[in-house]
Amino acid sequence: SSLSELDQALELVRETHRELAKEGVEFNPHVPVGGMIEVPAAAISADLFARKLQFLSIGTNDLIQYTLAIDRIDDEVNYLYDPLHPSVLRLIYRVIKAGQGAGIPVSMCGEMAGDPASAVLLMAMGCDVLSMNATNLPKVKWLLRQIKLSDAKALLDEVIELDNPHLVLSTLHLALRGMGLGKVLSQPR
Repeated sequence: SSLSELDQALELVRETHRELAKEGVEFNPHVPVGGMIEVPAAAISADLFARKLQFLSIGTNDLIQYTLAIDRIDDEVNYLYDPLHPSVLRLIYRVIKAGQGAGIPVSMCGEMAGDPASAVLLMAMGCDVLSMNATNLPKVKWLLRQIKLSDAKALLDEVIELDNPHLVLSTLHLALRGMGLGKVLSQPR
C-alpha cells in the first residue's frame, strides 16, 4: 500500500537475482513484476506504482470491501457490498488509467470480472484481462463479443457520472436490454 513497501519488495527481487547469478543458477532476469491492487491506498497511488512495475492486477473482492468498509461475509451489512458503487467504479477506472498512462497492462480478478454487465464497463475502461470463474466465462464472452466498444464507452460515460449504485445498475441493464443484449444479465438486486 506504499511506495516504500514496493521499493523493499523490488530490492528483494534484485537481491534474489544476484544470489541466483552468484550460485550459477539459470533464471530469467526479465520475469515481469507486477502489483496487486486490493486496498484503496494502493488504488489511489496506482500511478506511482505503475512507474515501477510491469503490470497491475486489481483484486476487486478486497478492493470493494475495503473501499466501502463492508464485511461481505457479515450478513448484517453485506447487502451494502456493491461493485457498481460509484466510488468503486471511479477507483477502478483510476487504476486502469494509471496502467494505461505507464504503458503497462491491467488485469482484474474477482467476482466483478465475471459479471457480464460489469465486464462491459471494465472493457470500456480499458481493462486488458478479466480473470473469472469458468462458469461465468460463456456469458461474459458472449456479451463482450456482441457489444460495440463505442457503445460500451458511451455507456461508461453515462454511468460514471451517476451517484447511486442502484441507478448505475438499472441504467446499465436498461441500456443493454435496449440493445437486445439482456439475455445474460443477472436479475436486478
